[in-house]
Amino acid sequence: MGGEGTADSTSCNQDMIDNKAICVGVEHRFYGESLPSISDGGGNNKNMDLGLSVEANAFDTAAVLKLVQAMYPVGNSSSNRPVVNFGGSYSGATATWFRMAHPEATDGAISSSGVVNAIYNFVEFDEVIAEAINTPDQWCADRVYHITNAIDDLFDLGVEEANHVKGIFNATNLVGTKHGDTDFMYMVADGFSMIDQYGGKKELCDALRSVEDWETDEVKISNLANILKKHFGDEFGQDCYYDSECLKVENDMNPKPGLMGSQNSRSWRWQKCSQVAYLQAHPESYSLRSKLLTLESLEDQCEYVYGQVPARDGGNKKLNDKFGADRPDSAGATNVFSVSYSDDPWKAASVTSHDLGETLPYCYTECDGCGHCGSGVTEVDQPTCGVPQSEFVNMVLAEARFEGTYSDPNHPGTDRVVDVAVGVNTVKLTGFDLDESGNKVNWGPLPAVIEGTKIVVDFSPKGGPSDLTGFWDAELRSIVWADGNAWPMQ
Repeated sequence: MGGEGTADSTSCNQDMIDNKAICVGVEHRFYGESLPSISDGGGNNKNMDLGLSVEANAFDTAAVLKLVQAMYPVGNSSSNRPVVNFGGSYSGATATWFRMAHPEATDGAISSSGVVNAIYNFVEFDEVIAEAINTPDQWCADRVYHITNAIDDLFDLGVEEANHVKGIFNATNLVGTKHGDTDFMYMVADGFSMIDQYGGKKELCDALRSVEDWETDEVKISNLANILKKHFGDEFGQDCYYDSECLKVENDMNPKPGLMGSQNSRSWRWQKCSQVAYLQAHPESYSLRSKLLTLESLEDQCEYVYGQVPARDGGNKKLNDKFGADRPDSAGATNVFSVSYSDDPWKAASVTSHDLGETLPYCYTECDGCGHCGSGVTEVDQPTCGVPQSEFVNMVLAEARFEGTYSDPNHPGTDRVVDVAVGVNTVKLTGFDLDESGNKVNWGPLPAVIEGTKIVVDFSPKGGPSDLTGFWDAELRSIVWADGNAWPMQ
């Protein structure tokens, strides 16, 4: 699934490789090169208001999949290939939302750290960061807390002190701008948060510990600035994503370099302001982020850059009502496997319940350093959710290929039903025969196993072989058995 960035490549994960998949990456509209032409307004506010939304992305993805299905037909058959869509973070949410909006286009979804619960005032983000970097003696979290408060205190002293701190972080572009102070504080908070978020908790805490407690606040602040520069690059403090003046420029012909790039930054901030929100305000108590990062200040940034805050004015609620937030089952979702991780600050915005129904399994990996989308998960902990995820994918594919009612030429007028229980990982075969009087004689369920395009059924309860093997013929839409019989799907 396309996310909030340029799609310059795609890759096959192990589940795709194991199932011999055609791997397809879809770039989200208004990211990368997926923009209206400059003559049509490009990525200006008007166009984003008209066309940049969760629903539009789902529509595009369905259109791309339709094209790919036509490019790779199954023999001369009109049947489609099975589809499983994968995504992480925002694209993990869109994996779920796409499955819900276009169930005809995809058979199942894997949502890793999928932020389906679009929390408007997302204070939980900071709370999880504080918990994650809370070393046994709480030293690491307390050091970040102290540095943030020291920066706040310097900003309280006046413009000269604030500008001095901005210079330490190489954020002189934020000197004298309308939202420069809150932009700066957002950059600082996002900096240390992202290091932890992507499995770098040890890196962050070890680097902070390199400065002794007795050192001055200036030294500790400078140390944090150096940590961010080393991790993200010297220009991190000038990234367009943290500069409202840069975000305000429509169709920048000289875009600034950065983690996302100017237009990508504008597009993602628009999505936050218009629908998904996740506005990361500071919590009321023990906040690692600045007191300047209030909900009101974040809304003011939206208003300044785009002239409106649709998320506040109903867009966010409408999105959550439509897709069920962290209860996608309440909005009719099926066949979605959701994964989250213990140290991930986005986990509060993900599915958090194991009780969403058999076709909506949820898996949680708890380990020291388990971050966003599995960042920091070791080989030891990877199977915790990796194994059930693969089993889920296999069952989704089995359902897409085999689930249905078949006729048996050797027994005219009878039905054979293959039932695949996604999430429970079971396959059962039932049916009926006709006695001499033409009455139905039900049999089954018989246990079966599906591996890719092969099905093996134990027919011994009916007096047959215990391991009769059949293969799915997509062109004939039939199960062709080893004994030569073929069951066409009705």
